[in-house]
Amino acid sequence: MASLRYLLAAALVVAFMLEGSSPAQAQLSPFFYSSTCPNVTNIIREVLQNAFLSDIRIGASLIRLHFHDCFVNGCDASILLDNTTTIESEKFAAPNNNSARGFEVVDDMKAAVERACPGVVSCADILTIAAEESVALSGGPSWTNLLGRRDSRTANRTLANENLPGPNNSLERLRDRFRNVGLNDNFDLVALSGAHTFGRAQCRTFSDRLFNFNNTGNPDPTLNTTLLQQLRQLCPQGGNGSVLTNLDVTTPDLFDNKYFFNLQIRKGLLQSDQELFSTPGADTAAIVNVFSSNQAAFFKSFVISMIRMGNLRPLTGNQGEIRLNCRRVNGNSNIETRSSSEAALVVAFVLEGSPSQAQLSPSFSSSTCPNVLNIIEDVLKKAFSSDIRIGASLIRLHFHDCFFYGCDASILLDSTKNIDSEKFAAPNNNSARGFEVIDNMKAAVEKACPRVVSCADILTIAAARSVALSGGPSWAVPLGRRDSRTANRALANQNLPGPSGTLDVLKSSFRNVGLNDKFDLVALSGAHTFGRAQCRFFRGRLYDFNNTGKPDPTLDRTLLKQLRALCPQGRNGGVLANFDVKTPDVFDNKYFSNLRLRKGLLQSDQELFSTPGADTAAIVEDFGRNQNAFFKNFVTSMIRMGNLKPLTGNQGEIRLNCRRVNGNSNIATRSSSSEGDLVISF
Repeated sequence: MASLRYLLAAALVVAFMLEGSSPAQAQLSPFFYSSTCPNVTNIIREVLQNAFLSDIRIGASLIRLHFHDCFVNGCDASILLDNTTTIESEKFAAPNNNSARGFEVVDDMKAAVERACPGVVSCADILTIAAEESVALSGGPSWTNLLGRRDSRTANRTLANENLPGPNNSLERLRDRFRNVGLNDNFDLVALSGAHTFGRAQCRTFSDRLFNFNNTGNPDPTLNTTLLQQLRQLCPQGGNGSVLTNLDVTTPDLFDNKYFFNLQIRKGLLQSDQELFSTPGADTAAIVNVFSSNQAAFFKSFVISMIRMGNLRPLTGNQGEIRLNCRRVNGNSNIETRSSSEAALVVAFVLEGSPSQAQLSPSFSSSTCPNVLNIIEDVLKKAFSSDIRIGASLIRLHFHDCFFYGCDASILLDSTKNIDSEKFAAPNNNSARGFEVIDNMKAAVEKACPRVVSCADILTIAAARSVALSGGPSWAVPLGRRDSRTANRALANQNLPGPSGTLDVLKSSFRNVGLNDKFDLVALSGAHTFGRAQCRFFRGRLYDFNNTGKPDPTLDRTLLKQLRALCPQGRNGGVLANFDVKTPDVFDNKYFSNLRLRKGLLQSDQELFSTPGADTAAIVEDFGRNQNAFFKNFVTSMIRMGNLKPLTGNQGEIRLNCRRVNGNSNIATRSSSSEGDLVISF
């Protein structure tokens, strides 16, 4: 199991970056747009959902566009270019002419993305994301795309005619086509052919099988005779070759494994489909059998092969351009992306650290609980509607969980005769909150995917989505943590940074858990850009700073007066004040502007800027001027923190209730080693 999860993490990221790849390929990253266009996937998904309402075929059409794009000089959006005086459009190559479709939907996606993030996201990446979302919205797996492609400035109709597999291809011809572009000729071939589990095909693409197979004057002997009769009625000899029929006769609009079952009963629509199973001695037949009996195995292999195909010779860096209109090259083709190289971030988290850390992957739940992110986000949105503070509260829970013994959901455990709950440690007692929302998330996830997703992963996802829903960056969360079977109140009291900590104490706290004492410290402190704090956490600054009998000299005088009015001496310490005096419920960079104006609420906040000679002050200045820089560093530091000593593999357990350990702590995730063997064997 561990080796499979590592494959889905390291192999999908590192292999495409390091193994036999060009420097261009090494720049692709799940985090490429995390600061420049953090909502790009949501924007594309929304356009796609609207398109599905009037066109159930659109998902299959878009994945076919992506396939036909990548097979011709790599995934560079060349298929989207119209004819010009200098460009022969690939749209009119034989495999695409009068059949490739979905261009208007891609146009709509591009327009929506340009409104949000002008000049940033390539058409090649839009098409890649659209293909993945089409699969997920049709019931198939979801996965984290590697992004950062740029768009070609030309097309190649001749190569499209030569490279693209055809509907009448023999198995040997199909194998050649896949090998020629750098894909393997068994697992990639069978898995990607499985995309024919939804969508339609025109009569002209298979009519020869019905009447004159290979010029024999007879039908294809591998075609089920009942299906033959049905297809002959739909597609009579000499009739309209554009009439459509379902590729999958069982579940035509769902992405599932029924395509492979159809091949077993000789009901593959295209010759190129049936060849995978019916060619004598074909090694692909055994793969068809496995995928037919095991949908999870198909989904895992499909994800791997889709990412492999999506990484065929991408243009990156300064190659190509970011088209403003997907149908034509720019008048000035020197538009650059507004993103720094972030691939190093991904490689660092996969390769730098312990073997247990290496098992974390954004794809960990892609087959066992593919909708986990949406399930958690739905619960979170409902919570936000009645409690605007909940996002800040959940990210604080995640922070306080990770800072002792790693991110293992120990903070969620209630007290028992054997467990001293961390909820009653001084930094958490009567202030840590959001436990009921985590309970609701866990209940919703358990309904959909029982005994699969850990409370530690739920809390990690909840923290990330809280940031995104509050206006901050979004990112692909590495998953695969398991839950602890104990808690440690004493260590919680020792390890957690306090609101009155000096800069030296803060630095020591971060170093002690394995985070760095500059960028991680400043970036993660930036989470105080939203949420509230109780008077008791900062009242010392107002009246008796460091036992001087005077207020903190680094606190702005106007803010001091306001806070004294809110928190009078000797009164209720539970009264709340906004962390960020400017935009208290928005995740932005105003926190750092506040520090520069001496308006940090907590001493531990203001210390970052006001401590004489502090190396953190320059970082505060930078983040205050440049929100993109803050967002990028925040994402990096959140993932680093999320990877602090996770329990993985057979460590810990998957709790059924986040508040208590299981009665039987040997509950394992629902994934078979045979599936892992299947995927790894290629």
